Amino acid sequence: MTVVEAIEEARRELEAGHDKQAARLLTDAAYHTHDPSIEAKIRELAMKGRADAGRLGKSRWDEIIRITELRGAREQAQDA
Repeated sequence: MTVVEAIEEARRELEAGHDKQAARLLTDAAYHTHDPSIEAKIRELAMKGRADAGRLGKSRWDEIIRITELRGAREQAQDA
């Protein structure tokens, strides 16, 4: 499964209410991409998942957001 396929599958899982599966797919996708536009899509879905999560489910989404933000900050530092 490619990163783009994983993101689309995560989107479907999220819409179906399968948060754990969606988060797992997005975490894998976040670790396997270095493309800023794809990272933005991952972060967008993670933010949606976090907004919809219950109090105890927010941390799984926080990790995905952290990964994509760290990569984005690292790339900006390299460009400077």
